[in-house]
Amino acid sequence: MSTTDLIGTELTPTETDLLAAYDALRALLASDDLPPCAAAGVRAALAPLAVVVTDLGLRFEHLTDLGV
Repeated sequence: MSTTDLIGTELTPTETDLLAAYDALRALLASDDLPPCAAAGVRAALAPLAVVVTDLGLRFEHLTDLGV
């Protein structure tokens, strides 16, 4: 996991936690054994967190590439 944002600034502990939550949800979504209701819930949770991660400049990626 990266310790800096997209412009090279060190992450704060809160930013690190947000990025870890984002990565955990992405990993869950990548799992093939999620029931449909769980997959839908993970997508629903991931979308607004992706906005936060992008707005803070922690990561930039399109969720459509992940199927969200």
